[in-house]
Amino acid sequence: MHISIVLLTCEDLEITRQSLEHIIRYTDEPYELIVVNNGSNDETIEYLKSQKDIQLILNSVPPGIAKGYNQGAELVSGKFILFMSCYSLLTENGLKSMLRCIQAQEMAAMVGPVSNDVSGHQRIPIPYKDLSDLDDFARQNRMQNMGNNKQVFRLLSHCLLVKKEVIEELGGFDERFGLGTYEDDDLCFRALNKGYSLYIALDAFVHYVNPLSLPSADPASFFRLLAENRQKAIDKWGYDIADFLIKARTPISISLCMIVRNEEEVLARCLDCVKEIADEIIIVDTGSTDSTKKIARRYTEQIFDFKWIDDFAAARNFAFQHASKEYILWLDADDVIFEDEQIKFLTLKQTLDPSIDAVTMNYNLGFDKHGNITTSLRRNRLVKRSNHFQWIGAVHEYLAVHGQSLDSDIAITHKSEWHDSERNLNIYEKRLAAGEAFSPRDQYYFANELLDHQMYDRAIEWYQKFLETGQGWVEDNLAACRKLANCFHRLGDLSNAEKYIFKSFIYDTPRAEFCCLLGYHFQLSEQFRQAAFWYKMASELEKPLGNRGFIDHASWTWVPHIQLCVCYDRLGEYELAYRHNEIAATFIPDDLSVLNNREYLEKRLGKG
Repeated sequence: MHISIVLLTCEDLEITRQSLEHIIRYTDEPYELIVVNNGSNDETIEYLKSQKDIQLILNSVPPGIAKGYNQGAELVSGKFILFMSCYSLLTENGLKSMLRCIQAQEMAAMVGPVSNDVSGHQRIPIPYKDLSDLDDFARQNRMQNMGNNKQVFRLLSHCLLVKKEVIEELGGFDERFGLGTYEDDDLCFRALNKGYSLYIALDAFVHYVNPLSLPSADPASFFRLLAENRQKAIDKWGYDIADFLIKARTPISISLCMIVRNEEEVLARCLDCVKEIADEIIIVDTGSTDSTKKIARRYTEQIFDFKWIDDFAAARNFAFQHASKEYILWLDADDVIFEDEQIKFLTLKQTLDPSIDAVTMNYNLGFDKHGNITTSLRRNRLVKRSNHFQWIGAVHEYLAVHGQSLDSDIAITHKSEWHDSERNLNIYEKRLAAGEAFSPRDQYYFANELLDHQMYDRAIEWYQKFLETGQGWVEDNLAACRKLANCFHRLGDLSNAEKYIFKSFIYDTPRAEFCCLLGYHFQLSEQFRQAAFWYKMASELEKPLGNRGFIDHASWTWVPHIQLCVCYDRLGEYELAYRHNEIAATFIPDDLSVLNNREYLEKRLGKG
């Protein structure tokens, strides 16, 4: 006999019946079934006695998980043992996938499935509300993860496939853990100490009915037992092995997903900087007429065509559908990851907590002539594939994420060589001509395109429409105020420019960008005392941590000081002017303005 299944029952007849039926329905391989009574009532026992082709072990008192599994293991004849709680429901091809995984890895001792409502690496989200959709989800999960597995340090005993020779070598489950909890951590820890490996078969899904969710649950007793067994594990090993195993990390796997079109000038540069990070590269081409696809073939065979339909989100979602690894990284072809950032990324890959659903990274958009970052924002850049996050928006699309997020210090840099400056504007104009009603987000980004094309009057109209909705993200509201001020400045309407700078204070406390704008506004009117007030405020503000919106770094560093130098000079306060010029020099020491100011002020102050 190849497979032996040890099923541990409970007192709930319906749950036991359901688990047994799933075993019978979805186990294609020849198997023997040993059922261990773990607190079953008379009704459940009678039901089990009526079943054919099972070996039944009856206990007068509940033996607990460890002892119950050991009792079953004594009777098995198979090469592999599937230990199962009756709270687990096998699904189609689930056992087959676990068998494939354990046989493919020479040092694999145990394999577990992915499940709902469990802890650790094995937990995945489920979309279904009742068991009528279980089979469809299990099939979908299998198709999306076909042949994929993940090496881990911890597996749970609710459904655990173990090599018989390994369980014998380890001496079975440690029965000191009584009714349950920590028996699986202890077994895994001993297997690891023997040099064995543990894996999750990512294409095997087993539904778990969490006993704590049932009406008969006694959470207080469970957590008391958990605490007792935690102490037993500490007494045995000297520390909490569950905590150790949970925190132990195996590298995550990453699929890089990109959409490209005529990117022959930049694609190799991008792929060269990420080829050691990504385990899989997915390239979706939306109609290249140059050598883009030829270049891509040097890095991957997974190149797919997507007919362009003026919808960036649709193209990105198509790319995401082809990913097969645990996490998905997205980049544009003109993005780069510098060497220092690659090292950070590889460290993240080794240490990322699997409970993280999304990782944000800085996106550096502009640099000055000294190499200082001038503009940046933060984007959701690395996301867990099993969450099936979707891109939204035909233009200026965004990735809608939820769950637990990590703000990393990794930076992606945008180094655009060329792009079709009319493309996005034309898409918006076509949608507008077709009578489409724009969402607030579309209104904001359409206004951005109009501003970029110096269509200031129309940009003002759409920024105002956006703000009037009252539905914008706070960072977009602030940016709209800043850009409205810019538009009015360009049109020579300083009164309305001032109005929208002050309007920004409705959405958040003053930001350095707006303080500098106000300083500049007063500077234009030669109101240098008022200008100095706002520049000084900008210089004293602390840059907000974790801000995900647009940041003009110069406004938070050297700009207010260089402008204070100018203002104080005009006011005849040369010592203050000199002091602020020197502060600016700490950020941009070789800047010509700083050097000229120093020479001029030293003469003024008689320091030359």
